[in-house]
Amino acid sequence: MNKLSEYSLFLNNFNLVGSTTLVIDNNKFKQVITKGYQSIENKIPTSPNTIYKIASISKVIVAIGLLKLVEKKLIDLDKDISNYLNFKVRNPYFPSKIITLRMLLTQTSSICDTGGFIDNVYKGYFGANQTDDFIPLEDLLNPNRKHYYNTFSNNLPGSNFEYSNFGCGILACVCEKITKIHFRDYIKKVLLDELDIDGGFRVKDIKHQDLIAAHYKFIDNKFSLFRDKDSFIQNECIEYPIGENYRGVAGGLYISAVDLSKIMEMLMNKGIYQDKKILEIETVNEMESVQWKDNCSDPTYKQKGLQLIIMDDFSKDLLYGHFGNAYGLRSFMLYNEHVGYIFLCNGGDFVTDEEHMTIVEKEIIQYLVSKTKYN
Repeated sequence: MNKLSEYSLFLNNFNLVGSTTLVIDNNKFKQVITKGYQSIENKIPTSPNTIYKIASISKVIVAIGLLKLVEKKLIDLDKDISNYLNFKVRNPYFPSKIITLRMLLTQTSSICDTGGFIDNVYKGYFGANQTDDFIPLEDLLNPNRKHYYNTFSNNLPGSNFEYSNFGCGILACVCEKITKIHFRDYIKKVLLDELDIDGGFRVKDIKHQDLIAAHYKFIDNKFSLFRDKDSFIQNECIEYPIGENYRGVAGGLYISAVDLSKIMEMLMNKGIYQDKKILEIETVNEMESVQWKDNCSDPTYKQKGLQLIIMDDFSKDLLYGHFGNAYGLRSFMLYNEHVGYIFLCNGGDFVTDEEHMTIVEKEIIQYLVSKTKYN
């Protein structure tokens, strides 16, 4: 793998607060490049161990937790999710069509992120996210319940890609129903602790909280603090009864690039990290297999695996992974069997090119791929 000696200079082309970039090849050689500030106010520079709230890359971690239950034959990806939630779930436009875990993992379930404060009631998934009130999951999936609001599109379940944070939250609820413990504790036990990762879906689960990056938004031509450790804690989702914690998991994992690379390396190595088996090879192959595809122009969602995007725009070989966008942060984790890339940035002057990928991220990926050729 070529040295990335000029990468830090390349990043000067962009107006970023702080970033950590990690590149790993199939010989397990890692390079970590840091830039800028973990906190502007406290003048703390970014380090390899800076912890970010990584947004939607979290969906890959949720999928890993669910698929470990599939491996134990406790759940089936192609069975009706009603079997696991203990109430009937149907798209009212297609009442005879079941919705499966595979559809949730590929975001083709027809379940949408809709809602808000409507008729003086917090309704739908967006509405539930605006309140700490306990709103049962069934309320959002049953048209006859108080908090339901246009949860389903008029697309046949399994036929059409529709980005859904709510769908990921339902996956966490299924994990809770099966394991009888909160998802945040479950994923810590079966994945994060197994890989000695200082991270989690709660700030209190992080040993080195002083490493949590402040996140910024670029507003009126300047960076404004959006979240820091204290405000992340203040806005953390309350834990509800088992099977009801659909909030927060779709984008809520705190982790450093170095620790995230352990998960990425495990996937690169077909389920194994440093002789420790986390997933079966068949499971990783299924995650990376094309489950849905379309001819759309957006390179981030032309093909989908199980909670993995499959990209063919930057390399002769496919790249698997996910992007993240929330709290001012932009991130990506992309890999194949030869090389892996992680980019975590806590704020920047981003111009969106594709729906889920900024021009900055596109140029960074192109640069990294060009400098890490393995042929």
